[in-house]
Amino acid sequence: DWQQLRQSFVSRGMIGGSDAGTLLGWNKWKSPITLFYQSIGMDLLPTKMNRQMAFGKMLEDTIANMWQYWDGEENFVQNLINKNKVRKFRKVKAIVENPKYPMLFANLDGEITQHPVYGKTKGILEVKNVSRMTVDSYIDGVPPNYIAQMNHYMLVTGHKYAEICMQVDGQDMLVKTFEADPDIQSAIIEKSIEHQTRVLSAREAIIEAGAVDKEEVFGLAALYEPPADASEDFNTFISIKHKERASENEMQSTPELANWARQYTRYSAMIKKVEEHKLLYGNRLKQEMEKNGASVMHLPDGKITWRKQFQVRLNP
Repeated sequence: DWQQLRQSFVSRGMIGGSDAGTLLGWNKWKSPITLFYQSIGMDLLPTKMNRQMAFGKMLEDTIANMWQYWDGEENFVQNLINKNKVRKFRKVKAIVENPKYPMLFANLDGEITQHPVYGKTKGILEVKNVSRMTVDSYIDGVPPNYIAQMNHYMLVTGHKYAEICMQVDGQDMLVKTFEADPDIQSAIIEKSIEHQTRVLSAREAIIEAGAVDKEEVFGLAALYEPPADASEDFNTFISIKHKERASENEMQSTPELANWARQYTRYSAMIKKVEEHKLLYGNRLKQEMEKNGASVMHLPDGKITWRKQFQVRLNP
């Protein structure tokens, strides 16, 4: 029932917090074009629950409950033993809307009701179950997509701060606090209005044309779809969409399209050269580490680890 209710919001071109980062181009796993076609009911890449997603969903309550005792690494266990909650939250069993932002909705993990810094001022609680590799990929450990999600929730609720609690590889905890960022929130508003306009315009065009044939529907929707981006998700989506076409046509290029073709071949050649250089220097490093039987190499500004994966990390 909840999934159907949420889809009714999506079908009206509304944006939930988990898709705010997608519209901003901050989600490397999902492109705005996938979100657009999901919204008009023509999703070619349906999201399927995988093991990591299932574990994350099941662990949400556990992570949120552990968060209540968090007061730094040293005090956390003692707080658990003494049942001393330094933070408190309540679950919000509803989809939240704000009449000021009719293109947005929110499904909160929790609403903070007590905080060691903000007192009883309400805030947003977001919980995640993540891998160490995810945390190590970002300077502050928090993916930009999550930052967009929290700003989205703060926008809908009017709350001024949010806290994310991430369980890392099932054993470590990372807790970060963020205050509302007006620039990010303005971008979310702008992109959400643009997205909703595209969705509603496409739906109206399809209804007015009485289109039922899949290829005809895709043809009408393509007039309103968002522009191409540099994500793998866009490449996958547009390739599947193209393969499903029953007809095959020819077209003439414009000067702009001809320039894009030249840029494509130019960058393809550059990639080949870059990959060769990357492989060469990687192999040189691996050879020296293997000679010394080393799985870790300390650098003046970082380190290399070579266990299951070969990773070079340099300090920013």
